[in-house]
Amino acid sequence: MKYFITIWQYKINPERKDEFENLYGQSGEWITLFKKYKGYLKTELLKDLNNENTFLTLDYWDSKESFKYFKKNSVKEYSGIDKKGEDLTLSEKHIGEFTIKK
Repeated sequence: MKYFITIWQYKINPERKDEFENLYGQSGEWITLFKKYKGYLKTELLKDLNNENTFLTLDYWDSKESFKYFKKNSVKEYSGIDKKGEDLTLSEKHIGEFTIKK
């Protein structure tokens, strides 16, 4: 079985670290939105050990098709949460899309 993973890197505003971790963490709005869609598996929020203001998110889906369906059908909610995230970060970069065999 292959999983589809999309990875993002964030440089956060250090004064808003707690808000960022709440928005992107396990109880945050992103994961709440993802869970509404079939094919979503999990999200990992990783903090850089060498730079406490840098994070990665790894979003796991059962397929790229499930992820594309989510993106197409969640535009309004996605945009609203994305705007909240922009206010908490200094920069955001899409690292890429990957597959992993499990």
